Amino acid sequence: MKIRGAARTDPGRVRRENQDNFGLATDLGLGFVADGMGGHAGGRRASEEAARVITESLAAGAPGGTDGGLRLRRAIEEANRRVWTLPEREPALHGLGTTVAAMLVEGDVGHIAHVGDSRVYGIRNGVIEALTRDHSYLNDLADRGVELTDPALRARYESVLTRAVGVAPTVDVEVTSRPVAPGDTFLLCSDGVYRVLSPEQIATIVKQGREDLDAICATVIARANDGGGPDNCTVVVLRIDSDDTVVR
Repeated sequence: MKIRGAARTDPGRVRRENQDNFGLATDLGLGFVADGMGGHAGGRRASEEAARVITESLAAGAPGGTDGGLRLRRAIEEANRRVWTLPEREPALHGLGTTVAAMLVEGDVGHIAHVGDSRVYGIRNGVIEALTRDHSYLNDLADRGVELTDPALRARYESVLTRAVGVAPTVDVEVTSRPVAPGDTFLLCSDGVYRVLSPEQIATIVKQGREDLDAICATVIARANDGGGPDNCTVVVLRIDSDDTVVR
């Protein structure tokens, strides 16, 4: 199987600075989104550092017998260590952190890893499925059987993250694996996208974009901005093709 990809990021209509970053290396089967947090400079530096470390770690190759899921976990754990120590050299960066949502395709298996509330969606035969669950206080409450009905409270606790890269010496990376097949599309995005566009709207954009992955990314960003662009918005699209697929 072959992997194609495209990606875009945009500051949106409200934020002055873009603190999002992404990685795309189809030769490695890799795509990811990182959404920084922690003040004017901190969030940008956190997502930049995480993106650099994850890409370099996976590009360095794997020890014999090491599966992709473990390599992806280790890469994000290393990114966490690097981001955590940034304030030691630059005290003004205290309080920084970043989300990460990543996918690594290895043969006919896709490994998905995430920390925080950036998301990975899978689209197969026009049907979209969320492949990650936000690490938020709202979801933690739901896991304890506490269901909030007040919209204001839900919105408040939905934005409170319970995990992020770089906010502690270690991080709990959630990793899952699933089979992939030709025709599958995976869309990774920051919350500036999915807080404006529903999964169904995203699936429609992917369907209408057909084989033009750049156009899909451009349309997702444009629609997020048309919806107010309240935050930085970043999207990465990965498409699984058969070896004999010809893209015109």
